[in-house]
Parts: sequence; C-alpha cells; structure tokens
Amino acid sequence: MSTRKFGIRRVMTTNQIVASNVARARAIRGWTQEEATEALAPYLGAKLSPASFSALERSAWNVNRIKQFSADELFALSRAFDLPIGFFFTPPPPAFDAGLYGPDAGSKGLDPIVLLDAILGTPDNLGHWEADLLAYSASVAPMPRSKREKPHVSPKDLSERLEPLGAMRAKALLRQAFGELGGASEVLERLAEALRLLDETTLDDTAEGTAGDGADAARTGSSVHSTSRSRGARRKA
Repeated sequence: MSTRKFGIRRVMTTNQIVASNVARARAIRGWTQEEATEALAPYLGAKLSPASFSALERSAWNVNRIKQFSADELFALSRAFDLPIGFFFTPPPPAFDAGLYGPDAGSKGLDPIVLLDAILGTPDNLGHWEADLLAYSASVAPMPRSKREKPHVSPKDLSERLEPLGAMRAKALLRQAFGELGGASEVLERLAEALRLLDETTLDDTAEGTAGDGADAARTGSSVHSTSRSRGARRKA
C-alpha cells in the first residue's frame, strides 16, 4: 500500500485502483467533480460534497486515507457513469509498473493480471458463471401484483455476454506478452517464417542424409561384390 519513492515499485490496493478509475471515468464523460456528484446522487441516495468527491479521487495516491468502496457504491458508480463495474477494477498500464496489494503478496505486490483474472474470469471458472446465467435467462419471474409495476424481463443473451470477456482476456494476455497487438502480429509473422525456414532446413538435411546413406550402401555393396569375386577366383586357382 504505497506509492513509488526512490525507485521503489508502486503497490496499490484494489480500492486505490477503483479511485483512480473514478477519475478516468469522469474524464471520459467530460464532467467536473460537481457534475459527477450530481450524476451519482440518485444512485447513492445522497449527494457527496465536492470535498468528499475530491478526497475519493485523491485516495488513489493518498495512502493515509484510502477510500473503502462498498458493493453498493460500485453499483452506483457503474450506473452513474454508464460503465461496467469491471472498468473500475482495470489496473494501470504495465508501463506504470504497479503491483497489486494482497495479504499473500510480497513487497513488490501481485502481478496485476491476477486482478484481470478475477474480473474477466479464466477458462477454468467461467463455466460455472455461464451455467448460472443460462439458468437465470431461462427462469420466469412472478407476474407483478399491480398494473403499475413493470414485469421483470430476463435477457436471453446473458451467457453470450461472457464471450467478449474471454476475448478481452486473451487480448490482455497478448498485450502483456507482446505489447500492442500490431507488434504481436509482426512478432508472430517472423516466428512463423523462422519455423518455416527451420522445417525446410530439416527436410534438406534429411534428404541429404538419405542420399548419403544410399551412396554409402552402394559403395558397401560394390566392395562386398568385389571381395566375393576375388575369393571365387582364388578357389578356382
């Protein structure tokens, strides 16, 4: 839970990451802090003071007063800024060189990909969520008790919404390994060309080895034949 001092790597808590992304969300919407508090008020049930909202954003870097976000507040942020909750958990870019704080982390923190795995899921655990979403989509809510109430509608594409998350996670892993995807494409093309040349060289070596083996066999056969003729001539003599 620190910021970089004298070359020491930054280690951020998940709450600090959320706070930094609140500032990013506000920049995306082009809102002032006052406008952000107005947008949040209906979903929080109260309006934050400008000073409170400013302290919320500053807590991304103020390790002495880190804002602790509740699930209700994350839900309110998502609705107010019209961004997925996962957006607020996006780690800083790798160039920022920040570790993720955790009780099981060392002094340098966890790799931020751990947080992305938690948000986007992994091939090993997405199936459980997919099954729940399929069941949710197939279920039918009770009819409203009055005409004033709107019936609950379960979207049929809930499980399909996981597919972009899987693709996004794959892109994140590629960028972690290769940087921008354009660079990854160039690296993979060079790798494919190197493998093709390696295959051709291997085939050429195999062909030369086969030809050499045939020539050696021919020479050996010729030598054996000559030796047999010499022995036959000696017996006749």
